[in-house]
Amino acid sequence: MSLKQISKNQKFSRLVIAGLVGILAFYIAAFIDMEITGIPLDISVVLGQLVAGEDESAIFIGNIFHIANGVGLTLFFGYVFMPISRRILNSRIWLHGIIFGVIVTATTVWFGMLPALGAGVAGLNIAPEVPAMTMFRHIIFGAIIGIISKSIFEVKR
Repeated sequence: MSLKQISKNQKFSRLVIAGLVGILAFYIAAFIDMEITGIPLDISVVLGQLVAGEDESAIFIGNIFHIANGVGLTLFFGYVFMPISRRILNSRIWLHGIIFGVIVTATTVWFGMLPALGAGVAGLNIAPEVPAMTMFRHIIFGAIIGIISKSIFEVKR
């Protein structure tokens, strides 16, 4: 079996598209979990306020930063994570995406970003629902980037 051949430009552009759609799905998941819990956990606003302060542009800047981060994570998924993950687990690409989302949440979000923002490990200083909210969002993101990038990693039979 050999990997389906696509050009480097095609792989890059497909991963960028997967990242953009994945981040859109993340935002939809965030809207849903904020509506269900009533907890206004909008990380894009927080990121924007870190950069721009309380300025009106904070929401715009935060969203641009968050979208760029989502695309960057998707490129990492496609170029670094998938080649390693496929050697360990022979499974559907969407499952690799979900595993990626779980790893990103548990490492960088729960033990990096949220504590750095003063929210405590996994955001528990905000509310007990925050770990589930952040995990839900990133699982959706991972599943979507896995589904959309499937054609990059398909195996010819």
